[in-house]
Order: sequence, then structure tokens, then C-alpha cells
Amino acid sequence: MNRNARSIIVAILVLLANGGCTDTGERGFKSSQPDFMNELKVALTKSGVPFREDKDGFIRYQSKYEEAVSRVRDNVEKEISGGVVVRYEDNESRDYLKSLLSSQEMKYRVEAREDGEWIRWYPQSEAQQKEIEMKVVQHNFDLQREKSGSRCMEEKSPSNKSLNKDAAQTSRRAC
Repeated sequence: MNRNARSIIVAILVLLANGGCTDTGERGFKSSQPDFMNELKVALTKSGVPFREDKDGFIRYQSKYEEAVSRVRDNVEKEISGGVVVRYEDNESRDYLKSLLSSQEMKYRVEAREDGEWIRWYPQSEAQQKEIEMKVVQHNFDLQREKSGSRCMEEKSPSNKSLNKDAAQTSRRAC
């Protein structure tokens, strides 16, 4: 069972164990995922749904807003669990991806997990995803070339020796 499903089950159980809400006509819920709760508060505010957060961290709203809250909550859940999730071992690639996404005003979130920092981002299309991934690969390649540049030396050898024995001598780098 994934983390999101577990959190939803916990939220439902907490709501049921709480016996509903204290005020007549008021509803509420709570999730163990801080990111989800923060995103939900922002989304509810943007959508104009009045709510409050009580001292226990429950989001409370009047029952007449149940449909709107459910719709907003479903959208936030899809967004949090959707997108593309990547993890890079090196800080340079992570930082480059974040700066690239920021420069293109694309939404992303950083998720701390046991195995490191993951970046979840939301491309508009598969082509956009591939373009950004290729930029990160190119950036990585350029970094590797810069790091190994001092160790490389020029050699003289035929450029296509196996295919053309009369190939001209060309300079190439061997690292």
C-alpha cells in the first residue's frame, strides 16, 4: 500500500473515530501528510471555500461545502500523487533541474524520503518531459567533461580506421 493510500485511510479512520465534528452542520478531516494539508489549504483558499483549521490540525468547513471540498481534495490528491518523480545522486543535477523548472515557471516539489531527495514535477506533455530530461542529461555530460578535461589528452589516429583504412589523421580526445 503506498503512502498516499495509507494517509487517506488514516484520515478517514481519524474522522470516524472522532465521531464527526463538534458543531452541527460542520465537517472536517485531517491527514498525516503535511504537504497534502498545506496544498489543500492553499487550494481551498483559491477556490473560495470557507474553512478553518482547529487546534488539532483538522480542516473544518460547513456541510453545505462538502461537494466543493471533495472536488478540491480530489484534485490535490491527484496532483500530489501525479507528475514525474526523479532522484539524482549528485547535488548538481538536482539543483540544475530545480533551477530549470523554476526558470520555466513549472510547479515542482521536493520530497524528502529515506533514500534521499526526490523531485516531483508536472510536465505539460511527454515532449516537454523529454526535453527537460535531455537538458539535465546534457548538463550532466558537460559537467563530466569539465571535470575530466584536465585528464584528457589529444591523440592522433585515423578517424574511421575500421571502415576506411585510408582515413585522414584527425585529432581526437581520449579520456
